[in-house]
Amino acid sequence: MQSTLAQTVPTTPPDTDASDLDSVYQALLQGVGHELVTEANVDALISRAEAGNHPVLAAELREWRAPCG
Repeated sequence: MQSTLAQTVPTTPPDTDASDLDSVYQALLQGVGHELVTEANVDALISRAEAGNHPVLAAELREWRAPCG
């Protein structure tokens, strides 16, 4: 049986400001905005996630920061 509900992929809201840490953090809390994480903001985002009691997000950001290989 096929569902009649269209399935949508969550996307980063267009009004998300990549230069504003609060805006990026709010997007991450919604499960989007990962493309806005950079070397310049990842440590602050990790601290924010830990302070906000979001350990899974903090762990994901630490993984993003970890060197590959």
